[in-house]
Amino acid sequence: MSRISATEAATSREPQGRQPLWDEMVKFNGEPFTITDIFDQTYINRHTIRSYLKSLTLANYVERIEPEEGAIREDAAIKFRIIADPVPYHAPRLNRDGKPVSQGGGVENMWRTMRMIGQFTPRDIAAHATTDIVSVTDNTAKAYCTKLLKAGFLKVVSKAQPPAKQAVYRLIRNTGPQPPMIQRTQQVFDPNTRKAYPVGGQS
Repeated sequence: MSRISATEAATSREPQGRQPLWDEMVKFNGEPFTITDIFDQTYINRHTIRSYLKSLTLANYVERIEPEEGAIREDAAIKFRIIADPVPYHAPRLNRDGKPVSQGGGVENMWRTMRMIGQFTPRDIAAHATTDIVSVTDNTAKAYCTKLLKAGFLKVVSKAQPPAKQAVYRLIRNTGPQPPMIQRTQQVFDPNTRKAYPVGGQS
């Protein structure tokens, strides 16, 4: 499934990304679902859903259940179900051939972890965001937290006490499922609100 640009994300009215699709699929608890089932809950373009399901099927996260012979082959008839065991919490990041990709996965996982646990240290974020495919270091998590703090997404709950104790942060601007993106222009672009927030200062 192709990734959209920041400009496209800002002008789109649809939620983007794999995670909303995967979240809905997981809700079926291993029972069959259709493309229409997922579309009705996410309103994400049907082509995007088909493309991701194809990747998931090739990677053996999902199996495709063909309709009975003679049945109409349409989105409401062809069923799928998750067969991965265990079922990953983060949406599998795959290319069109079902091969794992890691680009951008660290940021997505960090943001999702922040939304999930609410209060955290950079070490917490790194541990939760690291998967078999994506590796997030303490330093990467610390840098992301620092930028989000300066842009107003986070609040310091308790200050760091080097070298052992890290700062504890709380997410105070939970704008949606898409991760805020750090830009070279010293600002954070939030695709959920389609707004850019200045960072300033030193990282």
